[in-house]
Amino acid sequence: MKKYHLFTPGPTMVPGDVALAGAKDMIHHRTDQFKEIYVKCAEMLQELFVTKQRVLVLLGSGTAAMEGVVDAIVAPGEKMITFNGGKFGERWGKIGRQLGCDVHEVKYGWDDFASVDKLEKAIGECPDAVAVFTQLNETASGIKNPVRALGEVAHKHGMLIVVDGISGLTAMPCPMDEWELDVVMTGSQKGLMLPPGLAFIAQSDSAWEKVDGHKTRLFYNDLRAQRKSDGKDTHAWTSGVSLYQQLKVALEMILNEGLENVQHRCHIQGEAVRSAAKALGFSLLNEKSPGDVLTPILLPENVKAGEVAKYCRGHWGIYFAAGQDDYKDRITRIGHLGYQDHFETIMAVAAFEMAMKHFGVDIELGKGVKVAQEILMKDLEERY
Repeated sequence: MKKYHLFTPGPTMVPGDVALAGAKDMIHHRTDQFKEIYVKCAEMLQELFVTKQRVLVLLGSGTAAMEGVVDAIVAPGEKMITFNGGKFGERWGKIGRQLGCDVHEVKYGWDDFASVDKLEKAIGECPDAVAVFTQLNETASGIKNPVRALGEVAHKHGMLIVVDGISGLTAMPCPMDEWELDVVMTGSQKGLMLPPGLAFIAQSDSAWEKVDGHKTRLFYNDLRAQRKSDGKDTHAWTSGVSLYQQLKVALEMILNEGLENVQHRCHIQGEAVRSAAKALGFSLLNEKSPGDVLTPILLPENVKAGEVAKYCRGHWGIYFAAGQDDYKDRITRIGHLGYQDHFETIMAVAAFEMAMKHFGVDIELGKGVKVAQEILMKDLEERY
């Protein structure tokens, strides 16, 4: 018998009640029956984003949100500053160029983060940019970025701050209004514990003023069209009805647990994985600014991350993520977000230990597990 446990940074595990909600009878999206679900989800999404702004929902992955936002706030020929310290920071630049924007890209190593100093330098080189684009958590590296501080610098120079919270939202604090962020987005298959297929965007009044200043290049992901329909509590196009039925259940679960409790859970599980890896003698890629979405562990040269992932998946149904680009076979990424409890975190550490032993790494079985257990047990005793 084999059960599947996803410790990837997305898709993540889907709770049974959420999965079952997707099997409900289909209803039509232009009915009061669906509108009731839509309105309730809209209210809960504002709680999730910690904002008074309406949260728009697109059918698509997080990349749909990224594309829709670039189209909405950066006109062709206008300048945008993007932070590229991983595959998803790189994506901001790719989308901008595809849409005819002038991209000023700040590149740095995947073991680094988007600092205020880097932004000040970039603004000095590109003072007429209209917006700064960054990640709350760079999924390729596990790095968290100081988005609140970056936003303060951007605003000081009259620029908008756009935050990709696709993997980071719910796992890490990102109160949109309190931190005065102009755009925040996320995707359904990460911390929201849903299947892939929905993308979420909230924008400040300042961002909407910019949106209204130029024409869209998109049709389906035109945020103006989505906002107009949202004002009538519906979508511009066909709604993801089954995904919305699941969304309602998932949001209720998150908010019943409490957003701060969810973030603490992800943090303490991250601390357990990071400490376990270090106790076993491994180094982490993100020592400077570790996020609480995932932990990237640097492997010995003779061990390939892709083979580790394949071994754990094939033998135990344990899903880890290998790296990307230059880190493709150099790091194992262990996620700790979404529908994951403390015992599953211990399971992840145990599977990693057993895989390392299988591939000939000289470690003591149980050493990392013990460290993780102590951290998680201490947290439970202190909180309950």
